[in-house]
Amino acid sequence: MKQFVITMITVIVLISFMFILSGCKLEIEATDNTVSASVDGDTTEKVDNIIDWIKERLSRLFDTDKEEQQNV
Repeated sequence: MKQFVITMITVIVLISFMFILSGCKLEIEATDNTVSASVDGDTTEKVDNIIDWIKERLSRLFDTDKEEQQNV
C-alpha cells in the first residue's frame, strides 16, 4: 500500500510540473459563496495536447489498440 501511495504522489507531482512548465495559465476568483476558474485558449489547447499525449502513452503501455482490434 505504501508503494502505491508513493507512486500516486509521484504521478501527481510530475503531472503538475508538466502543466506548470508548459505555461498553462489558470485564473481563479473567489467571492463570498462562489469560486470561478477560467483558462485562456492557448492553455486549453496545451492541456488537450498533454491529455492526448498521456492517452497515447497509456495505450502503448497497456496495448489498448490490440484489445480493440480483437473485439471488432
